[in-house]
Parts: sequence; structure tokens; C-alpha cells
Amino acid sequence: MKSPSSAELAQHLSATPGSKERFGTTAAAVLETADLVAAAQDSWDKESITAFLDQQDIHPKVWRKLVTIARRKNLGSLLEEDLPSSYTALYALEVMSPDELAAAVKEGVVRSDASSRSILEWTKAFRMRGTGIEQEIPLTLVLREDLTGQQKQDLMEALRQVADSFGVEVLEGKGGVRQTELKADLRKVRAAEIEEQLMRLLGPVVLDAPDALKQQFQVNSGADLIGGSREHFTGFLQVLEGKGDQTVFWQKYGRAYCLKYALDFTLSESKAERFQLKKRVNMAIERWGIENAIPGFQEIAEEVMRTYMRR
Repeated sequence: MKSPSSAELAQHLSATPGSKERFGTTAAAVLETADLVAAAQDSWDKESITAFLDQQDIHPKVWRKLVTIARRKNLGSLLEEDLPSSYTALYALEVMSPDELAAAVKEGVVRSDASSRSILEWTKAFRMRGTGIEQEIPLTLVLREDLTGQQKQDLMEALRQVADSFGVEVLEGKGGVRQTELKADLRKVRAAEIEEQLMRLLGPVVLDAPDALKQQFQVNSGADLIGGSREHFTGFLQVLEGKGDQTVFWQKYGRAYCLKYALDFTLSESKAERFQLKKRVNMAIERWGIENAIPGFQEIAEEVMRTYMRR
């Protein structure tokens, strides 16, 4: 395919930045857009690509996923009528291993109405089959007082005996075979989901923001705002709305605030930092959801915490 001009590529991105339909409303349309992106990747210089991403408010990770989709290593072997119309779902199929793809087709996972979440959850479960771990139930034991080595050993043995009667195996530590890798993959999936939601919420906001404000915070796109520090994130939005009545900020950006904290929570390896991030969201619920009673904020915040901040 010949190299597209920036104007030609932009014509394929008619939907609002962050919209699920940004790259096409059908699988064929998404594949056509991916082909153009791949051609641009091969022929444009780095500066031109960066400028286009900033102008169109596209995250570099999304651009790279579209390039991967264009390869059609897996997608080329599937019937077009079975392909989902979401670029994230197409990407999830494209990066499967040959065994995963064959099983996905056999088990009816590859469907035109399949979501990226359903495909990724199936892939996670499929990878766990070979480990003998079909399903995990997270379990935390809270000790009211320290146990001796022998007491701990006796406790674990008692737990194993009870679990065995249900056909369940108890594994002590941070997880069973391959769990570190699987959990890291799941964190990436969750982070991508959160970033996509934030782009839909904030892509148009940054695009329409005054140039002086963008320059002040060194933010040129929604991706810059989402990937930056929490201080810059809230500061940018507060200045945009004016620092007078904070109620306006929480009414308009309460969900985005919670999602930003959920994103940092998902990417953090520090238990202490994750604890503090959950604490800050709970403080926001207490002040703005209960004390100031902003309609819907408590429900929104609690839903984000249930979905993304349970680790």
C-alpha cells in the first residue's frame, strides 16, 4: 500500500477521539485503517508520526496496536464475517499463539459480537488450563497474633485438609505456576481498558483546551494528560474549570479522577502506594459523595474501585 498523506489518514478517523468507533464501525473498516497506519509507520519519519498522534489525540500504544493488526498473522486466517469491529478485540486475536487461536475458533470465542474483554478473559483462562489451575479464589489470612513456625505449619495443613474435601488445592505464597506472568498480563489488560475510558472522557477536553493551558502543563494530547503525574492531571482540569467552586470539577471530572487513580493503582507494584491510592479515592467519596452529596459520584467511585482497585 502506498504511503497515505496525513489528510488521507485523518479522513478515516471521523469519530470523536477516544470513541470505540474512532478507527471504523466494522471489522473491514478497522482493517483498512490499520493498513493505512502501517503504511504510514513504514514511510513517515518519527517527527511526522508524533505530530499526527498529537493532532489526532491518539495514544502511541493505540498506534502500535493498529500496526500489529495490519500484519494479519492470525486475522488473515479467520473469516471476515466472524471478526469483531473493535480494534482492541482484533488486537487480542492477532496476538494469540497458534494454539490459543485454534482453541478460540473451536470454542466459539471468535465472533463478530465478541468484546476485547471477553477475548482476553478467555485467553487468561485458557493459559491457566495447562497449569492445573482452572480458577483462583484470592484469600488473605489475617493473624491476630504472631504464630510460631509449627503453628503456621499446622494451620496450613488444616486448611489443605478442608480444601481437599472440596477438590481444591491450597498454594502458599503469591500464586501458583505461571501466576506472576498471568497477573502481569491481566494488569496490562486492565490498564489498557482504563486508558481507553480516559481517552474517551478527556481526549476532546484536551483538544478544545486553550493553548496557553496546554503549554503551561506541557500537555499536547489526552495521552499526555493521562500518562502524566496525578498532580498535573488534577491541576490541568482544575485550572481549566477555574479554582473557585471545586464542586464543578467533581461534577465534570469525578469519574476521570477515579479512573486516573485506578490506572496508577493497576500499574503500581508497591503495596504501600496502592493502599494510599485507594485511601485517596475513599477520601474523595467521603467528602464529595457524602458530605457534599454530588449526585452519582459515590456510586461512580465505588464502581471504579470494585472493578479496578481490588488487588
